[in-house]
Parts: sequence; structure tokens; C-alpha cells
Amino acid sequence: MRVVVVGGGIAGLWTSLSFRKVEVILVAPRDPSRANTFWAQGGIAAALDPHDSPLVHYEDTLKAGAHFNDKRAAMVLVHYGPMVVNKLIQMGFRFNPRPHLEGGHSFPRVWNTGDETGRRLMEFLEEKVEGRVERVEAYVRELLTEGGRVVGVRLEDGREVEADAVVLATGGYAALWRRTSNPSGSVGYGILMAARAGAYLTDLEFVQFHPTVSLTDPPVLLTEALRGAGARLVDEEGRDIINPLLPRDVVARAIHNHRRRYGPVYLDLSKVPMERFPVARRLYERYGERIPVSPAAHYSIGGVRTDVWGRTNLRGLWAVGECSATGAHGANRLASNSLLEALVFGYRVAIDIENDVSEWPTFGFMDERVIDYVEGDENLDLVRDTLEEVAGVEREERSLREGIERLEGIGGLGNLARAILEAALWREESRGVHYRKDHPEASEAFAGRLGVRFNTIR
Repeated sequence: MRVVVVGGGIAGLWTSLSFRKVEVILVAPRDPSRANTFWAQGGIAAALDPHDSPLVHYEDTLKAGAHFNDKRAAMVLVHYGPMVVNKLIQMGFRFNPRPHLEGGHSFPRVWNTGDETGRRLMEFLEEKVEGRVERVEAYVRELLTEGGRVVGVRLEDGREVEADAVVLATGGYAALWRRTSNPSGSVGYGILMAARAGAYLTDLEFVQFHPTVSLTDPPVLLTEALRGAGARLVDEEGRDIINPLLPRDVVARAIHNHRRRYGPVYLDLSKVPMERFPVARRLYERYGERIPVSPAAHYSIGGVRTDVWGRTNLRGLWAVGECSATGAHGANRLASNSLLEALVFGYRVAIDIENDVSEWPTFGFMDERVIDYVEGDENLDLVRDTLEEVAGVEREERSLREGIERLEGIGGLGNLARAILEAALWREESRGVHYRKDHPEASEAFAGRLGVRFNTIR
């Protein structure tokens, strides 16, 4: 049996390492900095402390996710957490001896290596993959299908790689916004490929904006762990503007509105032991103890709909990590649950493919949208400017409709951007990271998911 894993971040590397019985081909450029994992700072949330428990972690995950979570997926996430973190430790990865507290957590359970966890984890996994997994250094252009089943991938140079199973681990789409904490390539190409092949997408409207991204050039994400270690959010007079340990969506909106109404917001690092945070320390040494910050697109919660084994609605196709939408995060991701998700569901995808423990799901949605797929010029600059302007921390009907009109006829990623805006327009309520100024309360009329498919001629 041959499995193709597409993507070179934590989800792709870990999934590839988790197989034991099959031939694995990992397709990804050998450039760690292009993966979102490389820039992840906070760490991995897991309830390893005897005074903590996966159940408390589960409750925190649901609370942060506005109780919109797929409860089964959330339960799987937190209960597998200690196992995969211990597995990393057994393989030789070294975390700091004590976990940190981050926003939305009721207990210190974030295991990290200061604010360079992603970089060190990437280096570690790259070393483990070397010599154990066949690697093709290339980009995938499209999925190969036959009789409604995914049977391989076509590379950018036209070569085809056949497979019995394909695993997408291609990351999210937060770099479709102009201001982002992500590397420029995190624009959702894998998600778009899956949708073109017939996969369902969901939760596209839910994009998390990290509250504390520096207003420097280039912008630098200032990890949640800084606030857990004593950093404050203050105005020009040094007055606190909000509890820095509230969930990210709440903090991001508070900063956004304070900046719009009153003026700058700063992350005050005066009480933080900076030796623990090398990334933030470099900014601290250059700009001082108060760093001007504002929210930036950080994590896309939506993606290719999967079940708790990573299966999509397309036979032969699994998805894992940020390109997937398991529902575990609900309407807002709890801090440091993202690397955890890649580890937990990557491990389960390998189990499922090797042992065929699940069945192909049939997904139900509250509503569905079919988006006509446009073949044409992509114009990524227009996409980024449009999403930044109309689909930021706060949205409303008028500007969302204007954005959809602006992107009419734009091909490539313009299709994904229009689908995001259509989903945000459909959800006439505020829930988690999706905040509609014209519908500021949650509504039972939208207490379910929107399924999105593309109408393509193949």
C-alpha cells in the first residue's frame, strides 16, 4: 500500500512518521520556514500534570470555542494529548520542565521551549524523517481522481504520483489577509485542491486573529505565553485595557476597538522574565518594554471537513492539521491546541489508513452553498486587500457583499476568498471569532455548520 502525504509542517512530518506498515511518500519542499509550524511560538497544550485532567482541558476547549465544538472531536483531542506529548518526549524532544499558562486555560498545561517551540519541533521532526520516509521535494498542483475516488497527485512539473491514500497536511489560509502572523504561502492551496476535487469545506468564516502582533516591519507575533508570564495590555498612559488572559477573540476585539476609538495599545513586558522568550527579547532589546500591537490574521479554523479519523467525504482522501476542519476548535481555537491537533489527528490518520478502522462519512450541515469555480487570473494582492478590509476582526453585511462583488471573476485563490466571504455573509450572528457588527449576538438559527462545495467542470 502506498500513501502520499502532502505538506512539510508538523502535520505532514508527524503523520509520515506515524505509519508503520505502508510505503510513505512525503511531498513537500525542503524549506521549514514556509510551514506555519516553524513560526508557532506558544507550544502544545496537554494535561500531563496530576492536578490537571483532560476533562478540564476539554471544558476549557469548549468554553473558548463558544460551545460550537464537535464534542467528540474535542474529546479525542484532549484525551490523546498526553499520549502524543509523551511520545515526543520518548523520541527525544525536550520541553521546558514546567508548562506555561496561556489565555483561556484554567491550568498551566502548555508545554514549550520558550517562544521558539515550532522552530525546534520542525528541526527535530525533519531529523527524524530523514532516511525513514521517501521524500519528493515539489509542490502538488492537483489531486488525481478516478470514479469519485482520490488516486494520487499531480506535481507542478506534470509528474503524477499514484497512491492508495492521500493525506493533505497543507496548512491553513490566514495569509489571505494582508496583515498576518503567517508565512506568505499559508493561503489555502491544499484546501482549494480538495474542494476542486469535490471535498466539502466548512467553518470558513471562523478565522482567529491573534491579539498581540507587533506593529513593526516585519510584524512579529508575541506569544500568548508572554501574557501568562506577566505581560499586560496597556494604553499610552500605562493603564490596563483588558485582562490579558481572556480568550483570544475577546482580547482581539478589545484591542481593535481601543485602537479605533482611543489610540495605541501596547504589550507591556516589564514584568516578564525575557530570558525565557528569545523572539520577544529581540524586540524588547530594540524597542523597549512596551511594544505596540494590534490583531492580525493568525489561524484558520475552517477547512476540509473531516471526521475524527481525518476522513473527508472523498474516498481515498484524508486531511489533518490546519487544512482540516474536525470541529474540535468550535468557533475559536483555544491557545496551543493547534500543534496538538496536528499530532493527535495525524497519529489517528495513520492508524485509520493502516487498519481501516473507520468508514467513509456522510456529513450533514445546517445549510449548504455551491460556489461556481472561476478559471482566471488569481490576483492575490486584490484578495488580500479585500479580506483585510471587509472580513477582519469585525464584519457586516454591506462590506461583505462589496467584497464578494470585488472578487467576482477572480480565479485561483479568489474562489476560496469568495467562499470565505459567502460563509461570513451567511452567518448572521456573532459567535467566537466571527463577529458581525450588524448581528452582535449568537442566534440559535445559526447553531450549525455551513457546508461549501465548488461547482467545477472536471
